[in-house]
Amino acid sequence: MKLKYWLMIAFLIVMFLPVAVGWALFSLYNYYENHRAVAEYVELTGRLAPIEKVLNDPTLYQLNSLKRDQTLPALASEQLSFNLYLPSGIRVYTSGGDTWSTGGYTVRSSELYRNLYHLQIRHRTFSLKKPVWDQGELVGIYEITMLREDRLEGISLRTTWVIGGSVAFFVLLYGTVLWLLFRKLFFPMKVLINRMHGFARGEKPDEIRVNGRSDEMGMLLQQFDAMQQTISQTQEEVERQQKEKEMIVASLSHDLKTPLMAISAYAEALSMEEHSRQLERQEYRDVIARNVERMKKMIGELEMYTALGSRDSEFAMVEVEGEEFFEMLLGSYGGLSERDEYDMKMSVRTNHCYRIHPESLMRLTDNLVHNALRYTPPQGRIGLAVIDSATELPGWIDPSLRAELDTYRIGATLIVVQNEGSPIPPEQLERIFEPYVQYHQEQTGGYAGGSGLGLSISKRIALKHGGDIRMWSSKQYGTAAVCLLPERRNPDESQDIIKKG
Repeated sequence: MKLKYWLMIAFLIVMFLPVAVGWALFSLYNYYENHRAVAEYVELTGRLAPIEKVLNDPTLYQLNSLKRDQTLPALASEQLSFNLYLPSGIRVYTSGGDTWSTGGYTVRSSELYRNLYHLQIRHRTFSLKKPVWDQGELVGIYEITMLREDRLEGISLRTTWVIGGSVAFFVLLYGTVLWLLFRKLFFPMKVLINRMHGFARGEKPDEIRVNGRSDEMGMLLQQFDAMQQTISQTQEEVERQQKEKEMIVASLSHDLKTPLMAISAYAEALSMEEHSRQLERQEYRDVIARNVERMKKMIGELEMYTALGSRDSEFAMVEVEGEEFFEMLLGSYGGLSERDEYDMKMSVRTNHCYRIHPESLMRLTDNLVHNALRYTPPQGRIGLAVIDSATELPGWIDPSLRAELDTYRIGATLIVVQNEGSPIPPEQLERIFEPYVQYHQEQTGGYAGGSGLGLSISKRIALKHGGDIRMWSSKQYGTAAVCLLPERRNPDESQDIIKKG
């Protein structure tokens, strides 16, 4: 239940429940009183019968009756009192102990004759007034008042129970409301505050906890947990990028030392050997030029890698017809295989259009192909292929990869570069696309001549195109680098759309 609805209901309960309980207690009290009054009436009738028999004597209502003073004092008690009146309203006797003279106390007729024969039930007493007749003539009226002993004895007990019950009810109501407030509001707020303090102290957040609440506090806790996770992931990403930048700077500084030292040494030789031969001087200049170009290439690749990692960098994409573009792209590598005597296998099987940045995609393919050429032994085989999602893979692709590649390329085209050679160990294969991470093999000394950023640049280019790039390696078939490129529509579909339009 939403917290606002729960609070509204709680307020209504707190306001109306005491009223309802008070009304119930009042109704119960009235019911008890009425029931008790009936029982008392029956009991009272039996107790008043002998007294009424005595008070019905007409001689008691004479002004100077001796019998009245002899008989009536014995009937009175602490619980019972009575008064005798003449029809004119004069009180001729009272059991209260202060007997007045005949004309000492007079009651008005309207008051005297009111409620005759009617048992008056009051809070503390019963009272009954009846006339006394003598041969059809009204000679007097008696009024009997009896104390409600049982009720007075129980009223203190009932008052204690009512007060105690009311206090217990309000304590229970207050405690219930506090418990619900603690459960619904205070406890979640305490949990949130503790999480905020822990996060402020830099404690590592746990996994997102399921609170099992659907109200506003539950949503707030979930939002805070999600925010905490996002901030933590962002911080981890910033730390990772910082470490990556530090590593790139350190690696680039290390890689630049070699050409700088060569440039410095040959430049010093040129300045000192004034009488050296022209051929030697030209050789020194060539060495300096090669190292300068090498440094320019390193810096250029670092600039491209940094630009590709920027969120603000965007490619100017164009739509190309896949078969024509990739046949042109892969055809440019045919001369390399003839020159270096490699067995080059090429296959372009696609009928789709693609939205790409041609220059960067050429750079990606060039990096993969030159890596393959660098590590393929003489007379070895290199396979280049562009295969769309609906076309069967070429036969020269590693058979153990076919099932995985078929799942990997659903809805996308594969750019495959596979070369023979020593396999890359799994522990190195997992980090091969990280900057300045190169595969080293004992026989050849590793990826000598590479800048260490080629595969990292290729990875970022693939991601910019909405695709991906992965690498597999086995002892029997060598290494396969596979780039995933999202497909658009084929040319036939494009023509159909144009015609329909």
